[in-house]
Amino acid sequence: MADLFFQALELMLAGMGVVFVFLIVLTAAVTVLTKLCPEPTDASVSASSSEPAHAASADTDNLSNATKLAAVTVAVQRYRAARDQAKDEQE
Repeated sequence: MADLFFQALELMLAGMGVVFVFLIVLTAAVTVLTKLCPEPTDASVSASSSEPAHAASADTDNLSNATKLAAVTVAVQRYRAARDQAKDEQE
């Protein structure tokens, strides 16, 4: 019985060691990739973009927001109408 317990303990520690080593290797790989391929900063992105393109993007965002707002408004109205209809049918 004790031999089986020590085998289980040995297997558990081996598995935990493998997971620990894998996480260390994964962290090192992510760190190396971050150093090799850094994300562009906001300053470099804004310096390369022109103002008219930014203005067009803002108009598109406003239109997109207005469309989303309209869709949400219609969805809420339909939900309330369906809920009220279901209440009337129950009474």
